[in-house]
Amino acid sequence: MAFSEKSLVDALILAIEEINQQGGVLGRTIEPIIVDGQSDWDLFAKEAERLIVEEKVSVIFGCWTSACRKAVKPVVEKYQHLLFYPVQCEGIEQSPNIVYTGATPNQQISPSIKWAIKNLRKKFFLIGSDYIFPRLLIKLLKICLRLNMVRY
Repeated sequence: MAFSEKSLVDALILAIEEINQQGGVLGRTIEPIIVDGQSDWDLFAKEAERLIVEEKVSVIFGCWTSACRKAVKPVVEKYQHLLFYPVQCEGIEQSPNIVYTGATPNQQISPSIKWAIKNLRKKFFLIGSDYIFPRLLIKLLKICLRLNMVRY
């Protein structure tokens, strides 16, 4: 997932540079520590714990997949730390230690399905990867399509 995550790293570095040029936060500059989780859920959790305990980071930005987020969730909760999760999510989880910044299905997918039902009225084929987000999304889409009595 490194290719997809690169845009997040680039955006964060740009934001940090701009904040530091303005004098930082409360007069202190921000120092990014970039870690590659290698798309490995367990490694994400281990690195999150290392960043919190050893590096003493103030906040973590990251986790690109739901599985990685779910692995890191107990770590940030254990240490009462903060994770900013930058990607769409299923919307069936909450934590006072995670800021979910991405869209949920009702914000992103439902409007497009409503439009498709209204404008296309064709048979729908639901295809997705064997992964947390697509599995849940297909379940939600089936319900949405059944309620509108559309074939899928």
